Amino acid sequence: MSKGNREMNQRHEIRTGRSVLARSFAVSHGLRIEQVIRYCETGRIPGARFDRVLWQWVLQLPVKLLIR
Repeated sequence: MSKGNREMNQRHEIRTGRSVLARSFAVSHGLRIEQVIRYCETGRIPGARFDRVLWQWVLQLPVKLLIR
């Protein structure tokens, strides 16, 4: 995929408001689920919110992990 297509896809993801479960994000990126949930709780993942219907953390795409 060319750089222009990739940037266009990222903008499209922001506009459509696509989301992914924290559990799925952790598995696909090789992180521990507890670690991703802790990052959500402490605000290190902007756009993360707890969905009370699903009773799970939901991450808005594109996901950015802020680690200091």
